[in-house]
Amino acid sequence: MVVHVSSGTELQKPNIVLFIADDQSVFDYGSYGNGSVPTGVTDRFAAESLLFERAYTGQAICAPSRSIMYTGLYPVRNGCFINHTAIRPGVRTLPGYLKPLGYEVVLAGKSHVKPMSQFDWSDWFPPKKVEGRPRPALPFERMESFFETAEGPFCMVVASEYPHGPFFEKSRFSPEEVALEPFRNQSEEERKYTARYYANIEAGESEFERVLRLLEAHELAGNTVVVYVADHGMFRGKFTVYDSGLRVPMMVRWPGGIRPGRSDALVSLTDLVPTFIEVAGGRAPEGLDGKSLLPVWRGESETGHAYVFGVGESQGIQDRSLFPQRSVSDGRYRYIFSFNSAERLRRDEAEGVRADYFRRRDALRFSDRAEEELYDLAADPFELKNRAGEAAVADVKRRLRQVLFEWMESQGDYLRPEGALPYFHTHMHPMDEANARYNYRVPAPMAGSLRDQYVDPQTLTE
Repeated sequence: MVVHVSSGTELQKPNIVLFIADDQSVFDYGSYGNGSVPTGVTDRFAAESLLFERAYTGQAICAPSRSIMYTGLYPVRNGCFINHTAIRPGVRTLPGYLKPLGYEVVLAGKSHVKPMSQFDWSDWFPPKKVEGRPRPALPFERMESFFETAEGPFCMVVASEYPHGPFFEKSRFSPEEVALEPFRNQSEEERKYTARYYANIEAGESEFERVLRLLEAHELAGNTVVVYVADHGMFRGKFTVYDSGLRVPMMVRWPGGIRPGRSDALVSLTDLVPTFIEVAGGRAPEGLDGKSLLPVWRGESETGHAYVFGVGESQGIQDRSLFPQRSVSDGRYRYIFSFNSAERLRRDEAEGVRADYFRRRDALRFSDRAEEELYDLAADPFELKNRAGEAAVADVKRRLRQVLFEWMESQGDYLRPEGALPYFHTHMHPMDEANARYNYRVPAPMAGSLRDQYVDPQTLTE
């Protein structure tokens, strides 16, 4: 099959490589403005690529973000909006779309999605434990063997375990050299921790460089679309609905198919599935949340989405809490609504509605977060000043709030501003079970108190 590109040239059906970094903030790349971080490999790659300034995941947690990438659906629709949980039965995934188009679809590295029956990879090359390293490594021997014998077009998802913690105990980077965002603690301890994080970033960069070299060595680079992303942000990022959590790097290199540069199009990780389908010569089905980025890649359009959305759920994680959030951004402003705010708690208590222990605990735990937040990302990229109460932006807040709640309803979301706040069955880390390893405490009378209240998260979001 022949694929036509904007330059007027024709390319054979291309291979696709999607490289996913794990827990690396968009603020931690030289190509996105951080001159301190050791990202020489991705910086060079960015110079050969179309770099997206405004790319977003829909949930800043590992399994939900990966499920977004592989389904083209936001978390509530695909079913994986609680970490470590499965997508809904019947949801189609990347292998199911590309294999009928003649592609081998291989996962190399971290999985963190389920059930495997719905992620029907042609093959999976699991990561390998390496002595002396804090995380498993990519399975380069199996990847190279695959490249040596690949006959038809392929899509390989290369899912690194770096720079996700735990970090290297020792780092060649000086704590004084690291760059800390203004929302972070500026302490010496935080600087030392970040220096170790830099060592993990360097390990991830090394893995990406080796992937690029393998493509060159096997004469595959010229006809391979390479997409580099991270799953979500790290510091004041993971588990949040701030830009620091949801905004991600996205760089795309396609020799002869894409002109290098930078794009301000508002794009989403939900766009990967429909884009890859069209790259492979197919037609993306109706009903996906994502849209094909091929027109943007080709330079035919600068139009992405009007809005991108964020889901925040903190049940089922180590530091679990009842504090669901949703957010929307139009690229200029981000609006956030918190459904178990201290403000709502006070309203309920004033009306005689009594909150249980966990709900009250977590509303007060996050009492520094207003029920509504609004940030001007152009003037305040680190989201330090909440403008939700300002008359000057009242129309912006009203518009984004309406867009957000209409989107939530279209997604089948269970949340309403004054609605119920259920406790979910989770694969790990139940709310009412203490865990000393993660320093999660539950008073003895509360232990096991929610067992009769837990519900399946997918039954409330159909």
